Amino acid sequence: MPLFKKFGAAAMAAVTAVSALASAVSADEPYNGYNYDWWNDAVPSQNGYVVDEVITGVDLGVGAFNELNDIFVDEVTGKIYLADTKNKRIVITDEKMESATVLDTFKYGEEFPESESLIKKTDLNDPSGVFVTHNNDKTLIYIADTMNERVIGCYEDGTIFREYTRPSGDLYEAEVSYRPLKVVVDNALNVYVVIKSITNGMVQFSTEGRFNGYYGSNRVETTAEVLQNAFYSLFMSREQMRKRVQAVAIEIANCDIDEEGFIYTVTSSKNAEKDVLKKLNPAGENIYLNMGFDNMLFGDMPLYYNGQNFASAIDDVDVDENGNVFLLDFTKRRIFQYSEELDLEFIFGGEGNQKGLFTSPTAIENLNHRVYVTDGRKNSITIFKLTEFGGMVQDAIELFNRGRYQDAKEPFEEILLRDSNYWFAYIGLGNAYYTMGENEMAMKYFYMHSKGGYNRAFKEYRMDMIRSYFNIFMIVVIVLIVIAVAISIVRRRIKKKKLKAASTGGDGNAV
Repeated sequence: MPLFKKFGAAAMAAVTAVSALASAVSADEPYNGYNYDWWNDAVPSQNGYVVDEVITGVDLGVGAFNELNDIFVDEVTGKIYLADTKNKRIVITDEKMESATVLDTFKYGEEFPESESLIKKTDLNDPSGVFVTHNNDKTLIYIADTMNERVIGCYEDGTIFREYTRPSGDLYEAEVSYRPLKVVVDNALNVYVVIKSITNGMVQFSTEGRFNGYYGSNRVETTAEVLQNAFYSLFMSREQMRKRVQAVAIEIANCDIDEEGFIYTVTSSKNAEKDVLKKLNPAGENIYLNMGFDNMLFGDMPLYYNGQNFASAIDDVDVDENGNVFLLDFTKRRIFQYSEELDLEFIFGGEGNQKGLFTSPTAIENLNHRVYVTDGRKNSITIFKLTEFGGMVQDAIELFNRGRYQDAKEPFEEILLRDSNYWFAYIGLGNAYYTMGENEMAMKYFYMHSKGGYNRAFKEYRMDMIRSYFNIFMIVVIVLIVIAVAISIVRRRIKKKKLKAASTGGDGNAV
């Protein structure tokens, strides 16, 4: 269920509670296992993920990394691609991370005229993003070559087949910078690029490199200043309105694309209240709005203390094959995993120098229930693996989201035996009993965890009671009616006798 904001003392209490949850910590894990209950209070919880290993460039045999900024895991081949920014290279390794190769030498392919390719740059300059897809049995690698102000598409041997450079024309203003940070590609090979300081959305290119416009822009935050400016604009001349500073949306920070072609974007701002996470259809419309997830809070409960905002800032997003959404919180250095229906499942990671903690997390990916997180300051990749409890939760929630509530009953019961604080298990069991027609049990599990679920179960329970006692109720009603009729008849007869007696003077003779 969506988690909505709490402020002030409640938020402080939540954060304080999180730091005190030592009872839920595994002896081998440096971070506390916790979740949020129905009232958005932090409660101890078993860890869904634990650290498996930490890998450095030295471990891979390619020398130390220097500011890792992105990671991409190819689900087709199992290969892992790393944007090693300051070393100006892409490092490619296998799923087990046992060996690696370096992609830092490029050449222009036959798609480029010889005269043109001679004057073009072939080296990377601070690459910040990498994305991989496949077409006609060829592996296509797209690199956000930030300081060269381009995105390149190349093959595994480094042959460049396309460049996506600064768009020309009136749609892309000349004074606007063009520093590509991240890139994703859809099934039709359209390219979507996150550009630093662009507030109009992602820049979209056709597969041929034609600029198609902006895609998926964020909404302008409705602040007091925005409302004030909107009011003043009612009385301004056109000249005054042109000179006035316009309110703009917060820029997109990162993106991902799922197997069905839906693009996800995140906004990395502690002050953002809109469009922190979006799921975009081909028209660039946010599907989550239609699902009722507008202005939803992601990450930890916000904390405002001494005039400072300590809220989460979501820096990256990754979606697995089951629709689970992983969000990387740069402020808290944590990972938040949500189900396909945006129910919070797990929180793991944290800030620090220990194994499993981060100082500057930059990107997140997953493959086969293993989560990969890069740290741009530690220059390492931390790999988390799913625990037995985590697997149990994911299986149960997947059944739940498919509407198979009865099949999810047993897994949810086992989850509560292991972790009585896992509030969503109560929702799952409530729905299981509700679909089984056991509404009294459903009310028990829904109570204090789902007002809507409890009301549904109570209505059905009330109808069950009416149906169960309907025959007795009708018999009682009929008996009461018969008694009422009988009393009425007796009273009429008595009244009639009295009237007759009164009319005869009591001696039988008429008066």
